Amino acid sequence: MGRPIRSDKADVLWDRYIKGDRSALKELINRFNDSLLLFLVGKTRNKEIAREIAQETWLKMTKHKKGIKNFKAYLYRVASNVWVDMNTKNNKIKHTDHTASIINGIAVKPDVFHKLGTEDITKMYKSCLTKNEHELWKLHCEGYNSGEIAKQLSIEKKTVDNKKSIIRKKLIEQIKNLENS
Repeated sequence: MGRPIRSDKADVLWDRYIKGDRSALKELINRFNDSLLLFLVGKTRNKEIAREIAQETWLKMTKHKKGIKNFKAYLYRVASNVWVDMNTKNNKIKHTDHTASIINGIAVKPDVFHKLGTEDITKMYKSCLTKNEHELWKLHCEGYNSGEIAKQLSIEKKTVDNKKSIIRKKLIEQIKNLENS
């Protein structure tokens, strides 16, 4: 097990790697991989998944060719993002078995779904959203992440996240109204 090194030494090693010293990356992996795995096992509760995420994290790190002010913080941020991405993809895969109860990215209770059907729920979905909200939510339901949606719609990522939250609340409110009727 490699000893974690101080962040400022890690930053120096990262700078060496950027300049072409592959042994610096190897040393960073040797020093940080065990603590990264512990961090990820804490998040995933699964050693195999943690290893997979750690490997993907290091791959993403090698694609980043800029200086980093705090290597360790950046490494853990990348790992967290990879974990979220994998979690999101896995949830999408799990939900494909339950498509009857998922309409436009919002869970619908089976009794409401059977009572109203897909057409009525889709009409409700379209009627409560503006054209721009509908376009954004459609991209979200197709699996695009906020950054990709922001690029396609030429808006800020933070704006996409805020709008998704607003849309989600609108849709949930509409579905609650349908459940109560």
